[in-house]
Amino acid sequence: MKRNGSTGRRSSTYAWAAVAALAASLLPTTGFAAAAAPVSDRAPGQLFAKPDDSLGRNWRNGSDVSVIGTGDTAGFHILRADESSAFAYKEVALLGEDALSGIGLWTGYVCTTGSGRYAAAVYAPSMVTNKPAMMGKDAFGAVVDLATGRVTKAVTGVELAYFSPGCGSTDDVVFTRSGVGDNGKGDTTVYDVAAATGKVLRTTTVDGQFTNPLPAADGKDLGVLNGHLVKLNGKERPTTLAALSGQVFGLAQSSGGAIDLALVQDDKDVVHRWDGKSMRKLGTAPLGSLGLFPQAGGGDLVAGAVDGIDTAGAPGLEKAVAPVKPVAASRSGRLLTTAAASTQLKGVISKVGPVADDSEAGRIEVTALATATGATGTTRLAAATTATATTGNDDQEPLIDGTKERDFLRTTGVQLEDPNPNTHYSNCIVPRNAVDAQALQPSTNMVEWAVDQAVHGQLTVSRPADYLATGQPAYTPQGMFPRVALAGGGTIPAQVMLGIVAQESNLKQASWHAMPGDAGNPTLGDYFGNSDNIHTYPLYGRGDCGYGIAQVTAGMSSSSGGSTYSSPEAYAIATDYAANIAAGAQILSQSWNQLKSINMNVNSGASNHIENWYMALWGYNSGVYTDSSLNGGHVGVGWFNNPANPRYPADRKPFLRATYDDARTPGNWTYQEKVLGWAETPQLTYNAAPSYVKPYFPMAPLQSTVLNLSTNRFLFCGSDNACKPNQTPDPCPAEDSSCWWHGSVSWFTDTDTTASTENLAFALGSGEPPLNRKYPQPPCNTAPGTLSTIVIDDLPNPDHNVFGCEESRLPPKGKFTLRLGDNVVHTREDGSVRATGDISTIDVHQIGGGYDGHFWFTHGYSDANSNLFHKVTATWAIDPDQLPKSNEPGERFNIYIHLPDHGAQGIVPYTVNPGANSAGEPSRTCRLAQTHNNGANTWWDMGTVQLWAGANIQADNVSETNYTTNEDIAFDAIAFVPVTAKSTTAACWKY
Repeated sequence: MKRNGSTGRRSSTYAWAAVAALAASLLPTTGFAAAAAPVSDRAPGQLFAKPDDSLGRNWRNGSDVSVIGTGDTAGFHILRADESSAFAYKEVALLGEDALSGIGLWTGYVCTTGSGRYAAAVYAPSMVTNKPAMMGKDAFGAVVDLATGRVTKAVTGVELAYFSPGCGSTDDVVFTRSGVGDNGKGDTTVYDVAAATGKVLRTTTVDGQFTNPLPAADGKDLGVLNGHLVKLNGKERPTTLAALSGQVFGLAQSSGGAIDLALVQDDKDVVHRWDGKSMRKLGTAPLGSLGLFPQAGGGDLVAGAVDGIDTAGAPGLEKAVAPVKPVAASRSGRLLTTAAASTQLKGVISKVGPVADDSEAGRIEVTALATATGATGTTRLAAATTATATTGNDDQEPLIDGTKERDFLRTTGVQLEDPNPNTHYSNCIVPRNAVDAQALQPSTNMVEWAVDQAVHGQLTVSRPADYLATGQPAYTPQGMFPRVALAGGGTIPAQVMLGIVAQESNLKQASWHAMPGDAGNPTLGDYFGNSDNIHTYPLYGRGDCGYGIAQVTAGMSSSSGGSTYSSPEAYAIATDYAANIAAGAQILSQSWNQLKSINMNVNSGASNHIENWYMALWGYNSGVYTDSSLNGGHVGVGWFNNPANPRYPADRKPFLRATYDDARTPGNWTYQEKVLGWAETPQLTYNAAPSYVKPYFPMAPLQSTVLNLSTNRFLFCGSDNACKPNQTPDPCPAEDSSCWWHGSVSWFTDTDTTASTENLAFALGSGEPPLNRKYPQPPCNTAPGTLSTIVIDDLPNPDHNVFGCEESRLPPKGKFTLRLGDNVVHTREDGSVRATGDISTIDVHQIGGGYDGHFWFTHGYSDANSNLFHKVTATWAIDPDQLPKSNEPGERFNIYIHLPDHGAQGIVPYTVNPGANSAGEPSRTCRLAQTHNNGANTWWDMGTVQLWAGANIQADNVSETNYTTNEDIAFDAIAFVPVTAKSTTAACWKY
């Protein structure tokens, strides 16, 4: 798709992906320093086995506190360690969003306020780091009371960047929202928030890229703008305090109103102090070895390789030695945390457990250093897996004259609208939750095979008509999406494409809810156009529409303004991992060719050298601009992914090369840096096996174990754009198309021995490898009883599944329905709309598992004020002509509920409505713990009931009072087995 002369797999509107996740969850077994293993002689969270030796004997009376944050599939964990408890870490809060429990890993940043009472956090699913505009405006901002654990959402729609949020000497915090992108100079919105209440105190708009915000005691925020330290003055122009000599990566207040800055200059970490009048250099350290942290009492701390930092003339600035740049420092500097990661990250390093298994969520490993003695401790703690309740509620049922709106509308006879037309939900051309659009989740061996074949044009496996029950004609992946010949010859190195699918989707074609061997909704970019916020109505036309393992976006939207894929093509991209990889390889090849067409090369331009794909990956993510009649004649690749952009920390090292902790904060790197990191460092699977092979690394001048990458972040600044390497604090303050890079670069003479090349795991022309399932194939046609049993499955046609299950009890003698919300839809007088079903659909998902290979699930909600907006009601109704009339004797059935082997966790009340009857038989409800499946597909015997015409069974996700929004509530098949005698043993019904 072309956008202002740009071609890439991104559409012009970026929003965030509901069910895709950054591959920053999985890491290699080599190349990292191993932390000390947790010792069994201490309690969970306790860092030091002998605190007196490690901390000194006065630790029991200490007041120091350390606060850190780290993410996993449960959410973003806020952890606290008190010196008086020997710095034993414990969880204070878990930040997340109700409907996004299956989205994969979360990432974020946290800081503590001046008093130490509150923490501020910015958090988001890790996958937002794949989409430039989302990083600028689609994260969540919250404040946490560290004493009570109370979480207050402050601002939704903030920037995900290493410098946000900002905390200073007061209890105010700062969040930012960035409008800076590729297409023109944008602005930054700065939100000052009172941490005690979570209320926004003031909002300031700054023209340009404002970074490193710091709330000041006088209420005027400090920060960096256009290469200068500035102070904001509300609606007036910012006041320039000092010019900077390097790119800032740390800013902290110190004693007497001084400001200390950590910046990069001449490839070294440098510490400066602004004393209110002048800037003074305090010393240097090796690149990436220093951290700057605020401290209690108004001082600050520089920690790491601090031998070259002179603090003698800098009152309030202390220093502490650490072997690496710390992740965090305690408020009095007596503890430096050097690593903090969920075992969903660490587990794949040490092979202790499955990464994608939620059983590992909340298990966090922390390594820290006691500065008093230099002792290092490592601990593991079990944190929560359910998000902390937040204050405020988006979904209050309005009152009209004291009556709930839904009841008022029903009693006044107003015209109600189509309850769930489902046409206005999305501009994405393959519908979500469509039973004919289920994607099969491949295992990683299948993905690597498909990539190996696709990059060489040999992905020609035959897909028969109606493959995966899509109803589409037969095809082959590269018959439908042929390999694009590369300008200059050659092919895409396999590890480049593997790095893309690792980064984009964690090698997942289906959503994170689906394990290998399951089917489910495709991995989808923001389908609803509302950042998949379960409190916000869908916005037609704003969906991102990235589909599948390579997140193919262009051509998958009806409102993209360009050509769209045909129905067979679109369904293949959405459901078939191989077709998606073939389409993704086409787009990457087109990016390469577009760069060649405007004479842009990396090194020699040879396509077989992995390092030479740096700019093509840049273009794959944010587009290649080729039309010189637009944008002032500027062409090339945009500013957002330029490594010189000050939104990325200037002291960063190559992604994943130094430490697996990089995966906690993927937003610190450009897209192409992350992809090449995954090419160099393969992910591991849920069972800790490598997902793909490493490339062949350079052999000359010496055998290497890493790619030959440049660490010069100003490599793409020079005469070919307005980015000037000598303007190191902000090399391109114009932040518009003049910053686009449109030249060639070279950082080494690449040959087949000095560059990295592909390593194929599968022979070209080999057949599709077997699927390595996480769970057994779903059961088919196993309903209890005889052929007289009435089975009501959750699909209109039970044979419509991806596994070829054929149900013998057809045609169905009943109907299954899902009611979304309360079916009361009305346009109010003010033009707003009440449509609970439009919101509840966001948290409804399908999985290719359970009976006959399909079930639906949602999550449990118990808030009486909001559950209507998230309510999902399942009804299994026998056809009336199969049952006695109301004045006849009822027919007795044994009721069996099918519980799938995964995705079923909650306690669910099932209500039997027997139908109108003269026998006086009432409705009856029984609560069933869906965990009775014991990890296997199970028909659960509920007992016997008598039924008449009109009978049904209903269940929903809101009737329990103790739901936490974390429970999976499954709706699968129900079997009605005719019997003559009532049960004497069933736990529920004996009628």
